[in-house]
Amino acid sequence: MKCVLLMLAVWHSSGAFYPDNTKDFEKRDDAVKPGSQYTYIWDVTEDQGPAEGDTDCITRVYHSHIDAPRDVASGLVGPLIICRKGTMNEGSDKHIDAEFILMFSVIDENLSWYLEDNIKTYCSEPSKVRKDDEDFQESNKMHSINGYVYGYLPDLTMCVEDKVKWHLFGMGNEADIHAAYFHGQTLIERHHRVDTINLFPATFIDAVMIPRSPGEWLLSCQVNDHIEGGMQALFTVKDCRKYTTDQNESAKIRQYFIAAEEIIWNYGPSAMNHFTGQELITDSESQIFFEQSETRIGGSYKKAIYKEYTDGTFMEQKKRIPEEVHLGLLGPIIKAEVGESIRVTFRNNASRPFSIQPHGVSYRKNNEGALYRAASRDSESRASHVSPGTTYTYEWNIPEDVGPTDQDPDCLTWLYYSAVDAVKDTNSGLVGPLLVCRKGALLPSGKQKNVNREFFLLATVFDENLSWYLDDNILMFTLNPSKIDKDDEHFQESNKMHSINGYMYGNQPGLEMCKGNVVSWHLMGLGSEVDVHGIYFSENTFVTKGTRRDTANLFPHTFLTAIMKPDSKGVFEVSCLTTDHYTGGMKQKYEVKQCHWWNVDPSLYLHGKTYYIAAVEVEWDYSPNRTWEFERHQYHQESPGNTFLNKEDKFIGSKYKKVVYREYTDQTFSTPKNRAEGEHHLEIQGPLLMSNTGDRITIVFKNLASRPYSIHAHGVKTDSSVVAVTNPGETKMYIWKIPARSGSERGDPQCIAWAYHSTVDIIKDTYSGLIGTLVVCDRHYLPSFHTKKKVQFALLFMIFDEKSHGTWMKTLKLILPTHTMLTKRMRNSLKATKCMPLMEKCLEIYTVLQCMLEIK
Repeated sequence: MKCVLLMLAVWHSSGAFYPDNTKDFEKRDDAVKPGSQYTYIWDVTEDQGPAEGDTDCITRVYHSHIDAPRDVASGLVGPLIICRKGTMNEGSDKHIDAEFILMFSVIDENLSWYLEDNIKTYCSEPSKVRKDDEDFQESNKMHSINGYVYGYLPDLTMCVEDKVKWHLFGMGNEADIHAAYFHGQTLIERHHRVDTINLFPATFIDAVMIPRSPGEWLLSCQVNDHIEGGMQALFTVKDCRKYTTDQNESAKIRQYFIAAEEIIWNYGPSAMNHFTGQELITDSESQIFFEQSETRIGGSYKKAIYKEYTDGTFMEQKKRIPEEVHLGLLGPIIKAEVGESIRVTFRNNASRPFSIQPHGVSYRKNNEGALYRAASRDSESRASHVSPGTTYTYEWNIPEDVGPTDQDPDCLTWLYYSAVDAVKDTNSGLVGPLLVCRKGALLPSGKQKNVNREFFLLATVFDENLSWYLDDNILMFTLNPSKIDKDDEHFQESNKMHSINGYMYGNQPGLEMCKGNVVSWHLMGLGSEVDVHGIYFSENTFVTKGTRRDTANLFPHTFLTAIMKPDSKGVFEVSCLTTDHYTGGMKQKYEVKQCHWWNVDPSLYLHGKTYYIAAVEVEWDYSPNRTWEFERHQYHQESPGNTFLNKEDKFIGSKYKKVVYREYTDQTFSTPKNRAEGEHHLEIQGPLLMSNTGDRITIVFKNLASRPYSIHAHGVKTDSSVVAVTNPGETKMYIWKIPARSGSERGDPQCIAWAYHSTVDIIKDTYSGLIGTLVVCDRHYLPSFHTKKKVQFALLFMIFDEKSHGTWMKTLKLILPTHTMLTKRMRNSLKATKCMPLMEKCLEIYTVLQCMLEIK
């Protein structure tokens, strides 16, 4: 048996084993041996409870922490609900009618302490089991909600009009990226209207639902891998009161005629990579996706998409206006205001059953476009699977309680999709945008009143291997279909199209606007575990959910509305900064034009700051001393750090050659500037740059390294859309203006963090070490910051993929006894330079990289 414990942070009762300078009596809580007991006392202080703006009760968890991954995978985890004083009634929130607690987790039984026991007990021939077999390991990854899969979770029952509290949390590892979607209902989460909740490991969310539509509904993680793995449950809404809400009281009906059509879609219609100027079939980044050969399909695929028609005869397609050309393979935009109804007459002109399933609206069970079989139903509605050659009319309602909250924008972004087989249908192309707007927010033309331009962007890796039309595409486009091995990894990779609206490498048309326009970007996510997106808008910022950003987080079946007022003229980049997605082609260009001569920048930049910063090559040691590590993992057979830190004769170890930003005292770059006492924690990061709105920052940058580099910051305003390259030995000046749109919004703290980095090769430069933090404060705030003596930390959370940076081979020559041994040991060496398979791919420069913590 193993030692286990419960974890929550209170001295003498923390329950977490790690070297914390405690001993003897103070260590008794760290590990409770088999047959022993320990009483934990946790003080629930006010600063651990709900904050202003939170609901009355917030979600937390407890778990064992001897070896947290293995302990949790073995089952030791539970919920902890903390409520405001006076809001509980016999153990529950007295203002809530029903309360449910759900854990979304891919429980990895391979990590369980009881794997050997399970093999002996449940395998018919235990001696034949190979624990390192990939298929065996996959069979032990249980995609569960509260430990149940494929709809077996019991007792999720409530009544129409109940006030229902959902406590949701995620646990696990890099695969545990969840999008919990509640069919047929909407919720309020952090004062915003949602129907899908995003969860990461150790993420705790509470949301309130008032169900209006009776029936048995699906609750599912919409990440494709998790749909197929069984992360689904059913919840029942009973009509157990004398009154119900009439869902058919809407006075105005918006009518749409939409068909599913089979087409040939080209992901790169210009045949050019507009970022390199090379042809897609020869460019080193794009060739894998666009080369057509005996065993490669190329860049064109048979797909099914939604198309709009003028009327119910489905004889004449409705032409898209110039403002809609950017939509690409997306279906037509469906829009409605609160108080209205949507009627969609759907014609299936394709060769398989399809449907239309909407997010964000209200509907009855007979209008649900998702195909799943509930135990209490004998038959499915035709709405869930419209056969080829037939028509079905969907009726959806927009009551007040699915509309925007007072903290939402005027129009909420949603999508609709086919859900007969949600994974295959969407990868085949059946997806489109849907807007739910406040009453009076739309003009008679359907455009928003308070915005000049609207753009709809779907970021997803279309996996053509999962399309219904894969076999058709092999027959039509490969030069020798008989040679195709559909299980070949390289073939599969060539069919994963990293796109925005079905376009790759700058091929998306129509992203044009005027300087000073109010622009509404409607952003949507779709896909699988790899579809963790950081959508970056260079040179401009936007506001979403009350916060100022230039990069938006997107996950499968999640959506946001971003309001931008571009103040920089030029051609800029909108791209996903997740590393594999960026190189894979999920990047486009948008143009801001000077449409009016009087539209000039009124900001005055009266306060100037100058920093002298150099790129310096160093030898970096990720773990100079392993004492803490070895003590922390004394209950393990060996430290997990050995994989990454051991050197011996075949691994690099903990030391790597890197390049970092360092500050100097003046333009001679002869004297490095010593870091202040509160800045030692920055370590690999460049200097912490502080500024106020209204500042003009001058960076005098000297490249003391051996490769070309640059320095550029997120969130700032510059005079050019092109970042100058500084060659080795050169010195150049970079000017960053800090207008009001670089500062905080109502939902932000008074100081917000941006990242700065080199952009010559954004991936390799950042992995090589060129990264730092820029803090922008409201002008009135920064002086008081110092007088109050607050403490601040700039923390960079990042998995450095050392095989992807520019000094990789130099590191091998410097660190390994001889780098020629790599030819036969490359596989092991590469493994030692990587961490979690998914997270190594992520380079979300705004969201993952920077956290500003203010501690009074």
